[in-house]
Amino acid sequence: MIKAIISDADGTFVNTVYLIRHGQYETTVTYLKEKGIPPHDIPPYEFYESFINKSVGGPTRETFKKTLELLFSDVQENHLSKINFDELDNRLAPVQDHLAPLYVHPFHGLTELFTWTGKNAINIGIFTSGNRRMIIRNFGISLPVLGYMDLFHLDSIPIKIRFQAFIERIKAVYGMSKFAVVTCEDVTKTKPDPEGILKLMDMLMVTSEEVILLGDHPVDMAAAKAANIHSVGISHGFGTPADLKEAGALRIIDDLALLPKLIELHNNDEYPLF
Repeated sequence: MIKAIISDADGTFVNTVYLIRHGQYETTVTYLKEKGIPPHDIPPYEFYESFINKSVGGPTRETFKKTLELLFSDVQENHLSKINFDELDNRLAPVQDHLAPLYVHPFHGLTELFTWTGKNAINIGIFTSGNRRMIIRNFGISLPVLGYMDLFHLDSIPIKIRFQAFIERIKAVYGMSKFAVVTCEDVTKTKPDPEGILKLMDMLMVTSEEVILLGDHPVDMAAAKAANIHSVGISHGFGTPADLKEAGALRIIDDLALLPKLIELHNNDEYPLF
């Protein structure tokens, strides 16, 4: 019996694909100009997007670094020496906060999935390379029923207090007995390392045969494999169906609303997932 879903957040539950791309691009362009890099060496958005798609899946600093190394390593390697990636990463949050109301949306079926899990005693764990504030912002905007659309702005309240309030609110609204989140602040190694998944399995009190992992990126599938659990890929995020299948996904779906049926068929022994 599947008793829990462990899922990625960005690109899987919430549509932050455009926020991640545009937020990092706008932050990068402003920073590179300040460092005196010539305008003709700063790529247009469409070109930058092709590289960031290859780099996402880890912490934002790592995504910046991988993307710019791909851009500049062959022809303008001297530009890399001008970039302080910690400094660049620290500039991202205000840019994304400004863009978030325009670019963050729930993927189709998110509310229905959360409602179904509450009614059917299926618990949810989220593992993400983002931080707590990002989770509060992106889910607060995506799920206005929580009443927490502006919670991420209230930085005068400690993030731990806001984060716990967010978790309790999700559980109350959707009737979940357990809802847990592991962010980059809770682990020593991020995906594809399985540390975050293993923490969530302990928090949700499930074994490897009682949980299914959901993700949109091959790195999610790799983390599931490392944790010795089964995975389902969803194709509306960063990874293609072929990439997800190659990385180890048992099934590929294109809508969150399809996941409850897969789990019901599995739990009723009508069409086992594994």
